[in-house]
Amino acid sequence: MKALLVVMPWASLHRPSLGAGILTQIGRDIDGCRISQCYANLEWARFLLAETGGAITPDDYNDVAERYLAGAGEWVFAGALHQTPGWREQEFLAHLGDSSGLDGELLVTMARLASAFVEHLCERLTAEAYDVIGFSTTFMQNVPSLALARALKKARPETTIIFGGANCDGSQGAAIHNNFPFVDIVARGESDHIFRQLVEAVRAADENMLRRIPGLCWRTGEGRLVANPSTAAPLPMKSVRHPWYDEYFETLGTTGIGAWVEPELVLESSRGCWWGEKHHCTFCGLNGSAMKFRSKTQGDFVDELDAAVRRHRVLDISLADNILDMKYFNEFLPRLAELDWDLRIHCEVKANLTVEQVRTLRDAGVVNIQPGIESLSSDTLRLMDKGVTGVQNVRLLRDCQQEGLTVEWNWLCGFPKEDESQYDALIGQFPAMVHLQPPLGVSRVALERFSPYFERPELGFVNAGPARVFEIVYDLPRAELEQLVYLFDSPLHGVSEETLERVRAAVDTWRAGHDAENSTLVVTRSGDHLVIRDRRAGWPVQDHVLAPGGRAEAYQALDRGRTPQSLEAYLRETHGLDCGPRLGTWLDEFVAAGLVFTEAGRYVALATAERPGVAPARPQPAGAGTR
Repeated sequence: MKALLVVMPWASLHRPSLGAGILTQIGRDIDGCRISQCYANLEWARFLLAETGGAITPDDYNDVAERYLAGAGEWVFAGALHQTPGWREQEFLAHLGDSSGLDGELLVTMARLASAFVEHLCERLTAEAYDVIGFSTTFMQNVPSLALARALKKARPETTIIFGGANCDGSQGAAIHNNFPFVDIVARGESDHIFRQLVEAVRAADENMLRRIPGLCWRTGEGRLVANPSTAAPLPMKSVRHPWYDEYFETLGTTGIGAWVEPELVLESSRGCWWGEKHHCTFCGLNGSAMKFRSKTQGDFVDELDAAVRRHRVLDISLADNILDMKYFNEFLPRLAELDWDLRIHCEVKANLTVEQVRTLRDAGVVNIQPGIESLSSDTLRLMDKGVTGVQNVRLLRDCQQEGLTVEWNWLCGFPKEDESQYDALIGQFPAMVHLQPPLGVSRVALERFSPYFERPELGFVNAGPARVFEIVYDLPRAELEQLVYLFDSPLHGVSEETLERVRAAVDTWRAGHDAENSTLVVTRSGDHLVIRDRRAGWPVQDHVLAPGGRAEAYQALDRGRTPQSLEAYLRETHGLDCGPRLGTWLDEFVAAGLVFTEAGRYVALATAERPGVAPARPQPAGAGTR
């Protein structure tokens, strides 16, 4: 049996496909199965570069891929799927407008090349006479995958076409199977534990075997649609195979786009979300039917990472985990720190980390984190069920700046019951945080399938139906789209467009100041005094000298964030200081000088501690790195 796994646009150019890598490793152990991979995303980037004489580069590919909420990548391949050049072009451009950050003319050029790319790829793959071709589809890979699948099935009807991936979870997988007859089988949920069984069933053409595979959508010999019940049992991480990435690197080496691509190894230490099991963030649709958190044994994962680095000679590591297992601070991260590797690791964490934990991450080679900050308003964070406060989020930004970790975060607003009036006080403090890392962008929260906002209308989000872009992209009845898509439209909630634009403008100013060279606010000790050297962009050059006996101890105690009441008690119990009304005066002075952030009755110091030998966090470009 010859099997092929295809990774279509708009998967990241920088990272191989984890799903395809794991399934390939499983397929390599099946007797009589020859399995390979096709990184069509890399080939598409090369195709665009060549066909436009260098006018459309892999950077342009990345711009489309990173803005998945716009859905532009799906539309680019819609004409190829429907075999209609210029598919609803004017309608799409009118919908896109000017706010997406994408170039409409560039997208039109891409769309006009998509059919030729699909035809070229289909011709090559058909010549290989594969028995099975599988597509792993996530976010904007649906329409590109469907376009190629349709062409392949028409060219070689005996090829079995299989779809899987996050876009096939729950009703989405059944909708793909029901509406696109050239897709023979759809695997819903985790496919690791069924892949061998599926290959054997297809090879044997045995309907009884297909019937026993949980979550499978398939057709009988008479053409009847069958949707097997899904299993609720998540796959233990000890059963998850290491991914096979050789073909990604081989393809990257032959495409001629290496100058634009810095490859990263994608590895996973866990699946699910330990926070989401207890408090599912109200806006989050990730994990779908697989929220149950499980992680690999720490020693085993160190060995897996070490082996991958040695094999591929790549030191950039992107952990696919939705959230890092807190137990990994005990063994995994310290063991990484002992390895003789100059690793550069990206991972997702919860925002309530201590500075000691931030240092542990840095020492292990973590250079970039995605902590899900989302807002600096405690009230808004409570609406999200994030389990952190605005002060905790600012503290993490400060500690990461101090310890040299870059932070990916986006400001989300527009939540039902969100208090619009709070933004005046928040925006007013942005200039004081100019030395800390600003959000990459500001946007309204999206209504995502599987999220509590989607599942529980009583939380206040009104579902207005599938996102408009999908009504343009697909030629399907609304009822089918409601089962197929991941994103949905909703009336505006929480904040006005005017407030949203004010936040965006303030963040742009914040970013401009942060990008300025040597924009710092650093606290040092000089004898019994604290000296805060203010070199922030937009602020007077000044050294704030805080004397002992009150001010110095108070500022130092605000390192972790406190209420005035807890600060007063701490100073009295720890330093024997009875500050009385002076404490309120000091706090007001700190606020006026921009030395603290205050929100929801709590205060936190903004100055970073001087860390000799530790480079401060590097600025990131706006819109970078949606992962």
